[in-house]
Amino acid sequence: MRSYLALLPVVLLVACSANDPEVQLPPTRISEDSQLLDMVDLDGRYIDSMLIAPGGLEDLSPGGEVTITFEATGLTRVRQFEIVVALSPLSAFTVDRSIFRPQRPFISPIASGIEFNEDGTLRLGGASLTSASEGDQSLGTLTLTTAARLASLSDVTVEVTLISLGPSFSDRDRFEGKDMHLGIAVK
Repeated sequence: MRSYLALLPVVLLVACSANDPEVQLPPTRISEDSQLLDMVDLDGRYIDSMLIAPGGLEDLSPGGEVTITFEATGLTRVRQFEIVVALSPLSAFTVDRSIFRPQRPFISPIASGIEFNEDGTLRLGGASLTSASEGDQSLGTLTLTTAARLASLSDVTVEVTLISLGPSFSDRDRFEGKDMHLGIAVK
């Protein structure tokens, strides 16, 4: 009888919170790194949330490709966007072989779709010349090639440090800093 009474608080807690729509579930995590999330709620004027979907992480070896697709939800009147990504350590990747392909209607003025910043970050972006994006949409896919040094590394991450988007260059939502915790653990 005592063992049943000991379980009573746990059963009541689960029963009371399981169907409550106000109870917020924790964000989904991609990796063992408790700091990196695959989705963040941004609640901006032009975007609700951002999700990153990685590919190629299974059986990853030096010279292999990792893809990261950026999915936006709740877009409103978005004609241009900018995303800045930090690679850690930078030496885990062959950055000159990296490429970003924006999803239509967005295009990039840069052939590789990437501007390489002096601080080692990658600046991705796109603009629409035809129409503004509304609703849920993929912004594009980043493809990274891993370096030979990858085999000797144990903590390799890709983290988004800036998301900026909106109807124009001067009218945008801007989310920045490591407080977003949006990223993936590659290895």
